[in-house]
This record gives sequence, structure tokens and C-alpha cells, in this order.
Amino acid sequence: MKKSIGNFKGDNLYLTIASYQNNKRIYVAVETEDELYADITINLPDMMLPDDDYIFVNGDMTKDLREFLEEKNIIGETFTTVPYNMGSYDMAKVDFDVLKEYDPDGFKEYEKNSDDIEL
Repeated sequence: MKKSIGNFKGDNLYLTIASYQNNKRIYVAVETEDELYADITINLPDMMLPDDDYIFVNGDMTKDLREFLEEKNIIGETFTTVPYNMGSYDMAKVDFDVLKEYDPDGFKEYEKNSDDIEL
């Protein structure tokens, strides 16, 4: 069962954890009880990550939502910013223990799927 990460601008927010279909990278989104609120990650399959617990942060996320997620230790500090196509994206570390706390079932499924993918 998902645990709320807190109230943001009047909405209780929840994490959704999954994996991208074309690789074993983690997908993280924020949802209300009824709908998708924002994608936290963006899949840049041609760009290397130092480890599985790094993400590319979706550049469409608002600054105040990002600050909220950083306060909750869901997104770590920016490691570097990389150019990709017509944009640039922050690479940040995520804490798997924190993600697991908020969406244990989704995280378990992510782990299973990432183990099943042949790279």
C-alpha cells in the first residue's frame, strides 16, 4: 500500500515506482489519489548513468515541486546537468530505501523487472 509523501498545494501526493520498458531504469512519478501529478524522471536511454540509483530529472517539473521532493529526500542534489536533444536535464541520486517506503509494491515490481531485462 502506498504511503503519502505529504500535502503539496492542497493535494496529498503519492509516489509511483515502475521501470521503463526499454531498459532497466527506474520510473518515478507523483500522483494524487485520482491522477498523475508529475513525472519525476525522464528516460534518456542514450545517456549513461553512473549507477541504477541515479535518475534524469524531468525538466517540466515546477521548481516548488522539486524543492518539496528534495525536502522529502526523494530527489537528491544534482550531480551534473547533461544536454540532450533540445534540452538539458539534471542527473540526481535517489534513495531506494525512501522510494521503497512510499511505494513498496511498485518498487518490488521495478526490482523484478530490472532483473528480468537482458542488456
